[in-house]
Amino acid sequence: MKKALITGSEGFVGRHLWKELESNGYKVFGTSLNEPEIKSDKVFVCDITDTEKVDNLMKNLRPDYIFHLAAQPSPHHSWTSPKKTFEINTIGTVNLLESIKNNPGYHPRTLLVGSSVEYGDVPEDKLPITEETGFDPRSPYAISKLACYYTAKAYVRVNKIDIVYSASFSHTGPGQGVGFLASDIATQIVEIEKGNKAPLLLTGYLENLRDYTDVRDVVRAYRLLLDKGKTGERYNVCSGKAISTGDIYQGLIKNAYVKIEHSIDPTRNNPSDVPVIIGSHAKITTETGWTPEIPIEQTLKDLLDWYRSK
Repeated sequence: MKKALITGSEGFVGRHLWKELESNGYKVFGTSLNEPEIKSDKVFVCDITDTEKVDNLMKNLRPDYIFHLAAQPSPHHSWTSPKKTFEINTIGTVNLLESIKNNPGYHPRTLLVGSSVEYGDVPEDKLPITEETGFDPRSPYAISKLACYYTAKAYVRVNKIDIVYSASFSHTGPGQGVGFLASDIATQIVEIEKGNKAPLLLTGYLENLRDYTDVRDVVRAYRLLLDKGKTGERYNVCSGKAISTGDIYQGLIKNAYVKIEHSIDPTRNNPSDVPVIIGSHAKITTETGWTPEIPIEQTLKDLLDWYRSK
């Protein structure tokens, strides 16, 4: 049985990836920064910035496949915690790769998860974004992730480590925590429905175009990338379709059980936001057969229902 390790397995994407891997015959283990809600001998408490703990975990577990999800995931928060963002995202990745390099006779396949924000503000006549699009990171988060990409390229070239890199575009779905557009809207709707909040929903400006994929499609892409992706290659994981942030709002608000007013709070906008992000998934589709399957309408409904069930 194939043994897989998910760093950050207790997070939003990690929980979905665990289900995806188990349902496809993997024996799955994970790491968590803190004690998991439900104790398990398959989840290890491990701070990715702690070199000794990472080394010990890798020497003892020696998974065949590593899905590196542990990260500070928010571009917005990276402006208030830039140092911590680099420590977790970049140095944490270096710690993982060093532990592989220094483990004699050990040759796992590793997926490093990057972000579409590494591409920055791409002119509309250069869209959709492909893996050949140039980089223009606009936030500490984006820079920290792009540093991981170049680090991966160096470790593949010099140390012959088997790494595949994903540039993941916006994704959402059931289980996503607050701090992101769709989940922030969903949690406000549910609080208003429960009578815990006045019927006024706050968002930032809703003018940008984004490329959204359901998290359940995303984790299927991650599995296929380590199954069929090429070592040292970069793959966009995206829907290939643009949806306005206003349509994300409308897709959620139409499912609300009560009438809700809307107001703009400019402080909720990310200072490094770019107006349009649309990707092409042609490369990953050609090489792995992956295509997104779940429509955004279903994704948003499932997200809202998940918050209602909490």
